[in-house]
Amino acid sequence: MSDPDVRPAYDPADQLARLQRLCRLRAIALYREQALYLQVLRELLPGATRQALFNLLGEVDPSRFSRLPDSTRQNFHASVNNLIERCSVLLTVEQLMQLVQQMQQEQRRQQAHASRTMLQNLGRQTLNRDAASESPSSPPQQDEPSGSIQLSLASPLDSPQGDPGSGPVVEPLPEQPDSQPSGDLDVLRSLFELAGDAMQQAQTPVEASGAFDQSVEGDDHFLPREPDALLHWIHAMDQALERRLRNLSHAVNVQMLRSGLAQTLLPISLLDAVLKGQVETQPTATNVLRLRLPLAVGDLDQGMDVLCVLLRSNDLEFDSPRLRQCRKRLRTHHHALLTMVRQQRHWQRRSLDREARTHWQTPSDSTQQLSGD
Repeated sequence: MSDPDVRPAYDPADQLARLQRLCRLRAIALYREQALYLQVLRELLPGATRQALFNLLGEVDPSRFSRLPDSTRQNFHASVNNLIERCSVLLTVEQLMQLVQQMQQEQRRQQAHASRTMLQNLGRQTLNRDAASESPSSPPQQDEPSGSIQLSLASPLDSPQGDPGSGPVVEPLPEQPDSQPSGDLDVLRSLFELAGDAMQQAQTPVEASGAFDQSVEGDDHFLPREPDALLHWIHAMDQALERRLRNLSHAVNVQMLRSGLAQTLLPISLLDAVLKGQVETQPTATNVLRLRLPLAVGDLDQGMDVLCVLLRSNDLEFDSPRLRQCRKRLRTHHHALLTMVRQQRHWQRRSLDREARTHWQTPSDSTQQLSGD
């Protein structure tokens, strides 16, 4: 058995501290590259948006814009420029980090609502079962074998209605009757409560590690100090950027509908599904979305195509060499952080193993007193 006092050549605590110092240096460089990427994006956004509108109108009806009155055309240009300016103000590192916090809170509200909805459905099933058993006039139900599964078209995880950004409305749980529910429902209820606690605790390490700490220390601009948290920060910033561009695209599409340049408006949920790769799209120009809807309208038995503006970072980088260079440097930091995260997990396991060996090999005070007696 090895001596616990003998220290290995590479101490896990020293290696973790070294990774933390390297992570702080990496965070400084990453912040500068992210700020430069957003600066180039703000410069390219007005031209890219106008080009997307030109391509869209050219595919739908090139003469539609010229048939509009002069006042309508001027108001449309002014409205689009105003939307671009308002979006450009929000395309900074600090503003995107605030949006990341809002998105995390929105996700927690949705998870809490899903858990409460599932508990409500379990409570309703319990009330219905108790009411059916206590009612003497209820018709006899057909006995089902033990362990049978009842299928229903209603999903217990129905998404809340309304604006997803405003947060779901949480309804209070129904009061439980005096009679205790069955053991199976108790087990299911406890499992769902534990699952909700686990989902909430799963996000705690990232927040506790200083991923979005508002205290500024040095030049790292309150970025995370751990490799895994910094890697999560990169993914969260990309998601926040896509959310900003999606909001701008939807606002431009709404303005086109008001000006008479568009006849349909795709919902935000469908745009999100396209960004996630859940909906198949048709080939078209960059920053323009073409969807084939399976609708039989007149002689169009194969469906109809719906086009709208959808600004995406991939399309913007495809048209801009400067933006591609910035993204290339960001990917270099991403690959380096992946290596640092593997090293961090390795030395964390070594540290836990060493702590466990120390407690196993070192006798406790009570064991020493018993052996002395």
